[in-house]
Amino acid sequence: MQWIPTFTLFLFLYPAGWFISQFFSFFYRDITSNNLSIIGTIITFILFLSLLPSWGKIRWKTDHLWISIGLDFKNKFASLKLFLSGFIFSVFLIMILFLFLLLCGWIDRIDYIKFDQLINAILLIVGIVFAEEIIFRGWLMKEMVLLYGFRRGMIFQSIIFSFAHYRSDIGLLALIPFLSGLFLFGIVLTLRRTIDSGSLWGCVGLHGGLVSIWYLIDSGMVSFSIDTPYFLIGPSKNMVNPIGSVIGIIILLITIFFQRRLFSRTGRFLASTVNASSNEETP
Repeated sequence: MQWIPTFTLFLFLYPAGWFISQFFSFFYRDITSNNLSIIGTIITFILFLSLLPSWGKIRWKTDHLWISIGLDFKNKFASLKLFLSGFIFSVFLIMILFLFLLLCGWIDRIDYIKFDQLINAILLIVGIVFAEEIIFRGWLMKEMVLLYGFRRGMIFQSIIFSFAHYRSDIGLLALIPFLSGLFLFGIVLTLRRTIDSGSLWGCVGLHGGLVSIWYLIDSGMVSFSIDTPYFLIGPSKNMVNPIGSVIGIIILLITIFFQRRLFSRTGRFLASTVNASSNEETP
């Protein structure tokens, strides 16, 4: 029955966030449903953060909640180093895709970055990516390892991460590679945290770098040729996102292959912190 709190937490938090957000419509009657939804999501996340310390004490038997989910605020230099390491690696992955497309002649133009787009890219890291890493690689991965051990926990966490990004506006043929890429990305980020001895900062740098850099590319910094095969920057003509492209999935698979080798030498943090059995520690 240990799984019940894990899978019911957000069933209570989301309705609570939605209910509280409705009060904004009384004061701002012109507010759009999309903005109201964003406000509800922010409130839900704030409620989640407010519950985390108590969750850590009761559920995980720890008084060091932020360290348990991978956020060490005391050693700022080490945290910054891991963040930059993850960010630099994201630049390297984007450059592989970029150079491939450039050498194949599928890039027509490279433009400068506008200031407002740069600010939005930074906000993506500070807001959305940071929140996602706390929820998925922090809290949820801790819960999954507690319930199922490291190997199965990593798989379940990545599946949930993938389906949390479900898109109803794309067809099935595009949705399958998109969710598959997100699943592999979830594994990459989980292994990254484990290799970093449990720190979440490398995941934030890697995830944030990929999301923010591609946002800049997709916002007009790069113009792709109309002859570019959509499955290379896919997953469809109407959705340019390399996470669901053929080359993106190949890059993620290669990354996992090399991460596994690093994991075998350095990555046993998550499994050991929740007393997982030794046969669950190697993915």
